[in-house]
Amino acid sequence: MRDHADLAAMFRYERQYGVLAEGPMDGWQDQPEAAEISAEEFERLWTEARRALGNSA
Repeated sequence: MRDHADLAAMFRYERQYGVLAEGPMDGWQDQPEAAEISAEEFERLWTEARRALGNSA
C-alpha cells in the first residue's frame, strides 16, 4: 500500500492489525517453543488470525 501511495488504506490496515517491526528476525530459532512451518500453514494461520481480528473490531 505504501508503494502505491495509498496512505489512507495503509493507515486503516495498521489501525486494524498493527504494524510489524522492521529489523532482523534472528534469534527465534533458539526460543523453547519455536518451530518452522510451511508456507501453506503460515497462510492458513495468518488468514485465521486476520479473520479473528476482523471479528473483534
